[in-house]
Amino acid sequence: MSEQPYTILIVDDDAITRNALAGLLAKPNYQIEMAVDGVQGIEIAKQINPDVILLDVMMPRMNGYEVCKRIRSDPAIGEVPIIMITALDDRDVKLNSLMVGADDFLSKPFDSLELEFRLNTLRRVDRYRHLLNEREKLQSTLAELSITNQQLQTLSRQILDAQEEERRYVAVELHDEIGQLITGLKLILERQDEDTSGLLVEARMVANELLQRVREMSLNLRPAALDDFGLPAALDDLFKRFTNRTRIAVQHNINPLAEYRFNKNIETTVFRIVQEALTNISRHAGVSEAIVILITKPDLLLISIADAGKGFDIQSKDTLASSGLSGMKERVKLAGGRFVLQSAPGKGTLVLAEFDLDPTE
Repeated sequence: MSEQPYTILIVDDDAITRNALAGLLAKPNYQIEMAVDGVQGIEIAKQINPDVILLDVMMPRMNGYEVCKRIRSDPAIGEVPIIMITALDDRDVKLNSLMVGADDFLSKPFDSLELEFRLNTLRRVDRYRHLLNEREKLQSTLAELSITNQQLQTLSRQILDAQEEERRYVAVELHDEIGQLITGLKLILERQDEDTSGLLVEARMVANELLQRVREMSLNLRPAALDDFGLPAALDDLFKRFTNRTRIAVQHNINPLAEYRFNKNIETTVFRIVQEALTNISRHAGVSEAIVILITKPDLLLISIADAGKGFDIQSKDTLASSGLSGMKERVKLAGGRFVLQSAPGKGTLVLAEFDLDPTE
């Protein structure tokens, strides 16, 4: 298998020097490119991204030091190895070359063995540098993957916890509410020593209550209005049911007759965020009122849920976990939105989520 071409850029204003170097480097695996001054050298370097640059120190228009500094400051070619060429075996020249970023230096007249040795050394150093860079990139990628994996595990646990919480809610509702109503209806129907018309009235009342509770459970799990009429109608229905159940008034600016629709994922996310935030208010805030504001623009949707209640320490992991706020944050993130939470003990709570919209939709 043939070796990969090794591109060498010679930057020197002296034609004799350029040709002498080209003659010394005349090998099958070397590809030689030339520039007559520093300005042209930089341009060619950007075009071909050479494996090494042989750069003369003393040149018109722009000397080798300035060329070296400009190459090092360019992210596209800044890592290319540079050998400075000088006619002077001067300590200051060598120090200046190293200070501006040169990797090595070579004095005139050239020795072919020395030149080959320096090129081979640079190739090994450059290969090692690339290996280190690749190792750093790999380690960085592995670290990012580890963080992402931890986040996915956390999210999976939150999803499982949310599923279990939903199942627990349904189980409690079925046992405590629906179960008691069905038991009561059964006992009414088993009473045979009373007036039949009176029993039917009682049974009808219990059946109506049973239907209402089943309907409430169904709406909490997935409101039909969200699919049929959109977010404003679904939120308005949620507010009414929330107030009837908790006696907490919801002040809002939402028009249930508004016909605008959003991306289904965003509509579902906003509904669940409002539903979860109101549930937290009823459980923890100790208030008689909540405020919900929906702001829509052609390219933005913003929803805020606020209360002036007890508040809490947002740094408390236990509070965040128990109130479902971490799950709300992940839900918003998965929908491509941004989540903001503000709260402090005794100063109420603000939950805010915003989503970018596609104006063409």
